[in-house]
Amino acid sequence: MDGSAIRDSRSSSPACGTDRVLKEVTAPVFVAEHLSLAYPGHGRQAAAPILDDVSFTLDRGRALTLVGPSGSGKSTLLRCLNRLVEPTSGTVRFDGRDIRTLDPRQLRRRVALVMQTPVLFEGTIGDNLRVRPADAPGDFSEPRLHRALEEVGLDADRLDDDALNLSGGEKQRVTIARALLRDPEVLLIDEPTSALDPPNALLVVATISHLQQSRGLTIVAVTHQPDLVRRLGGSLLYLVQGRVQAFQSTDDPRTRASIDTRLRAFLAGESMPRVGTSS
Repeated sequence: MDGSAIRDSRSSSPACGTDRVLKEVTAPVFVAEHLSLAYPGHGRQAAAPILDDVSFTLDRGRALTLVGPSGSGKSTLLRCLNRLVEPTSGTVRFDGRDIRTLDPRQLRRRVALVMQTPVLFEGTIGDNLRVRPADAPGDFSEPRLHRALEEVGLDADRLDDDALNLSGGEKQRVTIARALLRDPEVLLIDEPTSALDPPNALLVVATISHLQQSRGLTIVAVTHQPDLVRRLGGSLLYLVQGRVQAFQSTDDPRTRASIDTRLRAFLAGESMPRVGTSS
C-alpha cells in the first residue's frame, strides 16, 4: 500500500473522526478579536469610545467575569456577545463562526442574557416562566417548570405564587430559571446582585455558581461582587475606560501580583470603585 493510500485509510478511520469531534468539543466557545465601539459624536464633538481593542478567548464550560469601574464598557461588551450591540470594528466568533453570519434569534437562544434588573410580568411564577417568543421550541410542561425552580433554589410548589410579590433575590432567580428553560449553551449575566441586599446577593451568587458546576454552562458575568468572581473561578477580564488592563485566570497566583492595586483590593473583598453612571 503506498503512502497516499495509507493517508486515505487514516483519514477515514474512526479514530480520526473521534479527533474531529474532540476538537469541536474543546474549541473555544467565544473568540473576541480587537473589538472597538464608539458612539458617534454630535456636532463638533468627537466620537465617544466605549470599547477599545478588546480581545479574549473563552473555552466551553468555563466562566469569565468582567470587572472594572462603572463606565468601563463591561455591559456593552456583554451585549456584543449576542448581538444586542454591534461593535464598530472587530469580530466575535461563537463556536468558530462569526456571529454576524448567525440569525440573532437563534444566537440568543443559545446565548441567553439575564439582565441587571429582573423583568417580571403580572401573573404567577409559572406564567412568567412560560414567557418566550411564539416560535421558541422547548419543554414548558409543569414538571419541567418544577425542575427549573429547584435548580435555582426555589420551592417547586411555588408555581402559582404571585410573581410581583417576590423579593428582589427571588425575582432574579426566577429570571435565571426562565433563561434556563431555553437550554442555552452560554449564560450572560449583567450585574445580577447590584440591587440586592447582602443575604439575597449571596443566594444569587450561590445559585449561579451551582448552575455553572451542575450544568457545565459557559458563563460570562459582569459584576462588582468579589464573591461571584471567587465562586465562579475561570478567567477574569479587567476593563478600565474600555481597554483591557488584565485578562488572566483567577486561579493564577500572578493575577494578584501583576495588576493594579484597585483590582487586587477588589479580589480581596473590597468594592470596585464606581467612577461613572453606567457599566
